[in-house]
Amino acid sequence: MNPFDNVSVAKESFAYNDLVGQGKWENWTPTFSLTAVGTPTYSGRFRQLGRCVQFQVKIVPATSIATTAGTSYMDLPVVAKGYAGIATMTNDTTNVAVGVAHIDVANSRCYPPTQGASGNTFTLSGFYEV
Repeated sequence: MNPFDNVSVAKESFAYNDLVGQGKWENWTPTFSLTAVGTPTYSGRFRQLGRCVQFQVKIVPATSIATTAGTSYMDLPVVAKGYAGIATMTNDTTNVAVGVAHIDVANSRCYPPTQGASGNTFTLSGFYEV
C-alpha cells in the first residue's frame, strides 16, 4: 500500500508536483552570444513549475570571457511570455555579484550585465513566466 493513498494533497502545491514528477531540474546546454577567447564551457539546468521557469547556468572560460549589457545574451531554455523576468550574474571565483540581467520576453533571451574580460568562472540564475 502506498502511504499517500489516503492523503489529500492540493494539486497546486509543490508536494503534488514532487509526487507526480513535475518540477524536476533538467540539464541543458545554454547558447550564448558573448566575447570569448578560447571555447568556454557552458552548463545549465532549468525547471518549470507551473507557468514559471527557473534556470541556473555556469560559464567556465577557456581563457577569458566578456559581456556587454544589451548586446551579449543567452537563449532561454523555454519560450518566455508575460512582461518580464529577472536574473543575476555572479563571479563564482571571487564570490562577488556582477549585476542584474534583463530577461527579454520578446525574443526569449537573457541579457547579462557588462563584465570586463576575465578568466574567472561565472554563474547566471533567474526566473521568468512561460
